[in-house]
Amino acid sequence: MSIPLGAVIWSSFKPIIKIYLIIGTGFLLARVGILSVQATRSISDIVLTLLLPCLSFNKIVGNIEDRDIKTVGIICLTSVLLFGTGLFFAYVIRRTMPVPRQWYGGILAGGMFPNISDLPIAYIQTMDQGFIFQPEEGDKGVACVIIFMAMFMLCVFNLGGFRLIESDFHYKDIESAVTPEENDSLKNEQEGQELEQGGPTHQPQRTDDSSILSSSSIIKPEKAITRSWDNESSSSSRPNPSSISLAYDDDGTENHERGNKDAPGNMWDYITTRKTQSQPVAYTADESQNQQRQIRVRRPSIRSIDLRDLPSENVTELIREYSNVNQYGRPRRNSALSDGDLDVALDEDEPLRYIPSSTSGSLINRNKSNLTKILTSDATVNTQDIRTSGSSLPSVLKKFPLTPFIVFFLKNCLRPASMALILALTIAFIPWVKALFVTTSSTPNLNQAPDQQPALSFVMDYTNYIGAASVPFGLLLLGATLGRLKLTKLYPGFWKSALTLVVLRMCIMPIFGVLWCDRLVKAGWVNWDDDKMLLFVIAIDWALPSMTTMIYFTASYTPPDSTDTIQMDCTSFFLMIQYPIMVVSLPFLVSYFLKVQMKI
Repeated sequence: MSIPLGAVIWSSFKPIIKIYLIIGTGFLLARVGILSVQATRSISDIVLTLLLPCLSFNKIVGNIEDRDIKTVGIICLTSVLLFGTGLFFAYVIRRTMPVPRQWYGGILAGGMFPNISDLPIAYIQTMDQGFIFQPEEGDKGVACVIIFMAMFMLCVFNLGGFRLIESDFHYKDIESAVTPEENDSLKNEQEGQELEQGGPTHQPQRTDDSSILSSSSIIKPEKAITRSWDNESSSSSRPNPSSISLAYDDDGTENHERGNKDAPGNMWDYITTRKTQSQPVAYTADESQNQQRQIRVRRPSIRSIDLRDLPSENVTELIREYSNVNQYGRPRRNSALSDGDLDVALDEDEPLRYIPSSTSGSLINRNKSNLTKILTSDATVNTQDIRTSGSSLPSVLKKFPLTPFIVFFLKNCLRPASMALILALTIAFIPWVKALFVTTSSTPNLNQAPDQQPALSFVMDYTNYIGAASVPFGLLLLGATLGRLKLTKLYPGFWKSALTLVVLRMCIMPIFGVLWCDRLVKAGWVNWDDDKMLLFVIAIDWALPSMTTMIYFTASYTPPDSTDTIQMDCTSFFLMIQYPIMVVSLPFLVSYFLKVQMKI
């Protein structure tokens, strides 16, 4: 039965309304402070480590069979063509139009990798209500999208596609870095300007309480107290989440907090350490006692709900949360180390440093920490992780030049989403194993549970129930991220380059996708009757905007105290102009594909 053109157009546009309503909700939640940067990252990690793996396992086991091996192969081949076409267009734009040199790799990544995850899944799940597609066809389409996403993760993480973004960053050396003296001079100038303007200063207020000046509880001068743990300065009007308060404590019971009292509570409960010889002795009566005094870092008392009274968080807070490097390009210090693994140098002329108490133990803990970050977050990898992969292997294996790449590849296969996909495909391709989870026409008859369901059907119930939250949360996070981006002064002529690439990606590349689908049918690999959902997924994947993960990778390679954020500025502008265009381009493509190609 033929569907009228008007109904097809409405069915193509309706999913966009739902998607943008969810994105807009995330935008508003970020603006009012409910979805803070820290909350966004926590939810994102939950999606990556739990919700998305559950969704992947459920849809693949339930909808992919052993005869669909050809489908998996077609998706892999299509992914290579899709990524290669985007890379080619981005390279042409980079060579022929104005693009800042600091974003040469970023534009390639933006053109190469589309946002194959929440957007196409949400689109398909809106159209599988029986009018255009049946629910079973929709589940099959979601499974195809997940395999596309697996290819995306393989190229970005396992094969090192993130290095395109990392290659744009060139960090300072010791000569060009901002020294502590320059930092102090800048702070003094700012304080002097505040005094001239009659504004508030950060000088400690005097008190008549003589107990504060007693030898058992002495407060350091302001210069040492307000010093950030990562030796970073912030120009944001919001409190610095990484700020800490340092105060001397003899007996561990009395402590006077100083510094930024509005800092969000994301730091340690406390870290104890001893003063170093280089620290000046001041406000003390006994130098020997000073050498043994402990420094207590207390968790700031501000509540997360109080953050909603402050100005909305912007891209500065996002960089501060996701940044993994300092101004030298070295990894930022772990803010959650135990007191046995860390000592602190408090000399203002010397940066804080690690002094491991046990070399072998600290190395093991550090390796575990790095692996944990790789497996549970989406933007914590860099080239150094590739170089250090396999460092604990025997020397016989380490001498092979490809060992680090192989170990890094295998480590990324341990990501929950990757493990869920590998396990799900293995189960789906073995009929008698699949019969333990679901019952289909192609699975053998096995003894059922007392409720006449497969013995492991509860696993499918669990993954279906939890995995259903993956896409809504993903779209909310997308809206929250877009809500923190801002448009600043761009590189001269860059807006033309970005707009041209966006038009190529979202208006011209879909034509290639339709032609590729037609070619697959003419070659006899697929047909419109049995594989129409696969062809539909292939077509819409050619019309998706660039990956949102670009924002997180760019932030992770940007030092938190950086004054030059051209990479983030270009990435923000490039992403923000794509979503208004998608409102028109994607429904137009879907309407054409349904009416002309699929002849609905």
